[in-house]
Amino acid sequence: MGDESEDDSKMTGTGPALLTPPRKKSKVWYQQAFCEEWMADGELKDWIKPDSGNRYAAICTVCSCTLTNVNKTALLAHKVTQKHMKNFEAKSKTLNINKFFNKPKEPSLHDKVAKAEIVLTAFMAEHNTPFLQADHLIECCKQMFPDSAIAQKMSLKRTKAAYVMQYGIAHFERLEVINICINQKFSIIVDESTDVSTNQMLAVVVRFCDTKTRKVVDSLLDLIVVEDGTGLGLFTAVKKLLDRHAIPITNVIGFAADNCATMMGSAIGFQAQLKKEIPHVFVLGCVCHSFALCANAACNRLPSWLEVFVKNVCFYFSRSSKRNHEFQLIQDVVQVQQHKVLKLCETRWLSREAVIERILEQWDALQLYFQSQASVDKVDGAGQILQTMNTPGTKHMLLFVGYILGKVNEMNIEFQSQNFRLHKLYKSVSAEYRFLLSLFIREEVLQSCSLAEIDPSEVTVHKKLGGIELGGRCEAQLIRQSLGDKEVQFRKDVLSFLIELCIQIRRRFPLEQDSVLAQMQLLDPKQALESNKPSIITLAVKFPTVVSDENLDRLSDQWKELASYKNDLGHLVNNYIEDPPAFWLGLQEITDANNKKKFDVLCNLMCTLLALPHSSACVERVFSKVNLVKTKQTNKLLCETVANRILAKQAVAKDGACHQFKPNQIVIEDVREGRYRQRYADILKLHNQLSKLSIPAYDLDEAEVAVVDMDAHSLLSDSFQQ
Repeated sequence: MGDESEDDSKMTGTGPALLTPPRKKSKVWYQQAFCEEWMADGELKDWIKPDSGNRYAAICTVCSCTLTNVNKTALLAHKVTQKHMKNFEAKSKTLNINKFFNKPKEPSLHDKVAKAEIVLTAFMAEHNTPFLQADHLIECCKQMFPDSAIAQKMSLKRTKAAYVMQYGIAHFERLEVINICINQKFSIIVDESTDVSTNQMLAVVVRFCDTKTRKVVDSLLDLIVVEDGTGLGLFTAVKKLLDRHAIPITNVIGFAADNCATMMGSAIGFQAQLKKEIPHVFVLGCVCHSFALCANAACNRLPSWLEVFVKNVCFYFSRSSKRNHEFQLIQDVVQVQQHKVLKLCETRWLSREAVIERILEQWDALQLYFQSQASVDKVDGAGQILQTMNTPGTKHMLLFVGYILGKVNEMNIEFQSQNFRLHKLYKSVSAEYRFLLSLFIREEVLQSCSLAEIDPSEVTVHKKLGGIELGGRCEAQLIRQSLGDKEVQFRKDVLSFLIELCIQIRRRFPLEQDSVLAQMQLLDPKQALESNKPSIITLAVKFPTVVSDENLDRLSDQWKELASYKNDLGHLVNNYIEDPPAFWLGLQEITDANNKKKFDVLCNLMCTLLALPHSSACVERVFSKVNLVKTKQTNKLLCETVANRILAKQAVAKDGACHQFKPNQIVIEDVREGRYRQRYADILKLHNQLSKLSIPAYDLDEAEVAVVDMDAHSLLSDSFQQ
């Protein structure tokens, strides 16, 4: 006992040895700035607000006290104190006198001025107005409305307009998208492009089901400048983006991109890297890209002179105003519409059909024009073009190709839609594929075999050459102008085109009836309400992260019960039977006698699957916006600035247009109090501190954050992690 006491005294420093133990390294304390996302947190929003005088403090509106150096854990600890709970209960029982008056509180002049500045900034964002024009725009408003106190108080110049747009409107739009991605499943759609300043830019768009509007929404999350364009490099950039905003990668349920090897490579592509993290992620190559690639491969089977002819006609008029003017005079003589000859663009999905249709529309005018030019223009190929036009079979082939490409482009246009179309994909593609097969495959084969079993290249299932269907216009042209001995070769070329097109479609789209795409038809409310319908379990097991094994019994029961409950869903059936998002989100609100959600497991599955993508057209739209923002005159704009302008435009589009934009009170107070300026100053300060430490602002990990000082860490959590 004595030895133990002596040892204890030595360790504590109270005995005769008075040994001082080594001090433990004190833990660094980082101040937490007030996070604006707390205002949307269900546990905090009812009783906290920021302290305008101290950004590291929060005010409890229930206890009327200021909480300093707080984080979310400290706030939740304050919430469960006896004092707070007592005050909260007393306040909830107190009647608010404002409820007895219908007249809302009149906003102050400062609020009206702030709102006017926000709306004017929204106008600049929607119409891609340069910040420089804000200087004169405000002065014009003051001159036009001298009797308006709001106009006279406005002080929106170029610098403030940039701050309000980027660190006000865009900031809150990004926060809203991030908050949705944190709390629910979503899909990511990515694409990489090079802008006018040769920066390699990666656009990350998220697709989710919006419970407020009951629609499927595609929203830009961010634009990233990348140096490594490989599949691994792009995936690493996206993963860092999600980690920076504390978005769980497990919330990703679907992925879509174009069909290049970098994105869809099964070994080292983006999708391969994503499947290592999320094995059950739904991956689909863009439907629109797929159809364009199918059509391009089929056109390569046609005689090469046809492609040369189309390009020569387009290039002949592309850069000559004189030729276009002369052609207009010919159009007046022939009495056809004065439409220009279009340009053939390989990167435009629908351009080939449009060019062919325009040539056919202007055929007589073009023929007459090149006749007049053939004797004069001997260098630029007018005579060669005229010779090809007069060759029997040229117009026949254009009529046939235009007919088939029209069918393909109809599918392309349908799935460029921003609305949810995944439930119609299998039915639409299989119906179009069956139609294309019927042009050259015998009917008895189509009746006796499934689509997946038919090999388009198998000669034994083909019709005779004379029985191949060519379309109404082409067959009429054959009657008017017979090809004689050349008809056999013409039909062989047509058959080769159709075979290659069907082979490409078969390769790119799963046509089996038990495929995931086929099972997506269950998302159609019409099929879900039928009594004789397939089991939902075959679809649910493909997404184990959405429905656990414990809930499969309830899912099966609710799926079967839905048909018998049809008569009680009059409002949903009558109004939203053609709108799956509105139907399933509305069904989610149906309760039983115990006020519990009746179809909770079923609706959770269906509403989650609504976020699955069917194309990457939304990313192409983002790059179109980038090209409008970053032009030859504005090529020095940073990627962050371009992303913020697009996010601001995205926020404005939710209300329809800039003149309909209604900023919420949080944004108005933010502009009125000038918090956006402080937000910009904090981000600038963080960038400066990180640059001194040689740490890229978008390549921070936990080890690197540890070496950043206290203020920089606070700015990081306030600016980036939100």
